[in-house]
Amino acid sequence: MYTVLIADDEIIERNYLKSVLKKHPEEFTLVGEATNGEQVIDIAFQKKPNIIIMDINMPLQNGLIAAKTIKTRFHNTIIILNSAYSEFKFAQQAIHYDLDAYLLKPASEKEILDTMINSLHRKSLKGQVIGDYYNVSNTLNNKYPYTLVDRLINSIFTGDFELIRFNTLNYLDFLNSQQHNLEEYRLHIVNTIFSIMRSLKEVLPDDIQSLLNGDEYLQKISKSQYWYDILAVTEDFFRQFLFLFNGSLSLSSNFTDMVEKYIEENFDKQISLDMLAEIFHFNPTYLSRKFYQDKGYTINDFLNQKRIDYAIYLLKNSSLLVKDISRNCGFINVSHFNRSFKKVTGKQPSQIRLEGNVENGH
Repeated sequence: MYTVLIADDEIIERNYLKSVLKKHPEEFTLVGEATNGEQVIDIAFQKKPNIIIMDINMPLQNGLIAAKTIKTRFHNTIIILNSAYSEFKFAQQAIHYDLDAYLLKPASEKEILDTMINSLHRKSLKGQVIGDYYNVSNTLNNKYPYTLVDRLINSIFTGDFELIRFNTLNYLDFLNSQQHNLEEYRLHIVNTIFSIMRSLKEVLPDDIQSLLNGDEYLQKISKSQYWYDILAVTEDFFRQFLFLFNGSLSLSSNFTDMVEKYIEENFDKQISLDMLAEIFHFNPTYLSRKFYQDKGYTINDFLNQKRIDYAIYLLKNSSLLVKDISRNCGFINVSHFNRSFKKVTGKQPSQIRLEGNVENGH
């Protein structure tokens, strides 16, 4: 049983969504309805629903801002935007706020249920397939290749272009095999592209993401009247997606060398992962993962090693106090320096200094 909160200022839309939920009482239960952005926040904080179906244009506070507030507090809450096609201009905002899926007004009962179920699947909130809806229904949308979409999205995080290309071509082959059914698949395609855009946020620089113009593709698909238009726009999106992703991998093939060189030249300064990500225009998570994948060691380990190597040199070849060496090597304080030094060398700084004195004949 999953709890649902409906937020829409139009009573007709709220009543329609409620009627859909009432047909599936064993799977979904309504815990509240809101008519404005402030009210949906209040109810969400009180009821903690699994799913919120949220209109974008509402009084007092729009749905996107309300969704952002709710997601900040309850990250696992599924928020599905119930929108008109013109509102895909907000897609990048929705991705930034980590929202989960789209519905296109007027959505059919099947589209509403499919979107909720697939969102639950992606969030791994359910431990088993939701009851009667899938058991009694052998409809077209049940044939949508969710598993293939999962593989495609997961492959994005591997950075393996050939695997991404393989999964993309398999997905497009499926769409081509279902050409005359694509109008019924429209919403599924929209949410597949939306999920891909969300994934790219984690692995590509912002400037490369913006070149994809995903929100424009979402709008074109939602407005397309015929199956061949849907297919053409979808294929164009994936061509652009593959081109930009491959180009990004080529650009990033030597960027970890640049990161390493930057650390070598600036280890005596304060350096953080977020700062490096900003300098090199990559997502911090992607930068960290890519550096380790290319180098075999973490950014933090490399930074510490460079600092300790320089500290050893100063201990053996200067009369600087340990606190001054600590500062000159980029450490916040002496305690941090001593811990890091012991961890890397297995010795105390004083021991290294004594060794240096012996080596230098003092």
